[in-house]
Amino acid sequence: MRGPLEELANEVDPERIRVLTVPKANKRLQMTAGVNATNTEILVFADDDAIWKPTMLDYILACFEDLKMGGVGTSQTVHAVDPNGHQTLWEILAGFRLTSRNIEIAASTHIDGGICCLSGRTAAYRTLILKDPAFQHCFTNDLWLGKYPLNSGDDKFLTRWMCSHGWNTYAQVCTEAELYSTFKNNWRFVKQVLRWTRNTWRSDFRSLFTERYIWRRHPYVAFTMLDKIFNPLTLLAGPILVGVFTSLQEKNAGPSNPPLPGWNVAVSYIVWLLVTRFLKLIPHFLRRPLDIWVIPCWLIFNYYFAIMKIYALFTLHVTAWGTRTFENVRNLLLFINRFISIIGGG
Repeated sequence: MRGPLEELANEVDPERIRVLTVPKANKRLQMTAGVNATNTEILVFADDDAIWKPTMLDYILACFEDLKMGGVGTSQTVHAVDPNGHQTLWEILAGFRLTSRNIEIAASTHIDGGICCLSGRTAAYRTLILKDPAFQHCFTNDLWLGKYPLNSGDDKFLTRWMCSHGWNTYAQVCTEAELYSTFKNNWRFVKQVLRWTRNTWRSDFRSLFTERYIWRRHPYVAFTMLDKIFNPLTLLAGPILVGVFTSLQEKNAGPSNPPLPGWNVAVSYIVWLLVTRFLKLIPHFLRRPLDIWVIPCWLIFNYYFAIMKIYALFTLHVTAWGTRTFENVRNLLLFINRFISIIGGG
């Protein structure tokens, strides 16, 4: 793979772009090699499909005026794979997830200064933190339950390291720093979500019960992590409790309190679920109002996701990527082109 990548790099800027390789195909080893080759005070990790606005880098770097700032992330939105801008159902669902995430990280940042995860799609860090030999050893030898090596979940590890070592984090949630990123536009999006869910389970368990720094430094973030643990159970319990209510009211019916028809209870419950989910996604619909037709699909996906979270909980030993291949090498060249156009000649 090195040969084709070097050819692409030489086409763009052979003096400023260097292709590095490691003996083993491992993301964390690759990231560490990049860190050790860096000589700037701040470095940025970015996916090859991340699309930056011209103002993004300035707004990210501004946060590092705080000398205790260790890592900075951004808000995100979906960039369609289709050149014409059409988004598939899967991409719209990804957009709904990002809207919810943007609200969550904005809230936690301004409530207690914490963030659940500095997303690996684009995040900036102080280089000296990542060049620490202790960090690099732990980062590249990260094991789940002491025996399952972790390759993905690097962004979760980095976020926890900032918290446990006294560094501040910040989510730059503003239009100028909004990141555009592509997502799988087919069913493979579900496989991505499964991998992310496993990473979240592992990292949240460590944050809450093993490392425990989160409780003192960012109690609100700790609360949101606890909420996510119980969320699938409460969501799945909803229809069951509605069914119980319907059956009990029929048993307790009397002349003065006739039971509501079953269809009435069911429709009321479904409408309530749809309305509450619509309210949470208002920022998305202000930009893409035609996506409102996906709300019923989003509700179904929520229940599917709840079941997936439980499945992921019992398969945390699975650490494979699930979706990564050696495809889309040209994405790297496109990203390099965009990056150089942003930083100009600086």
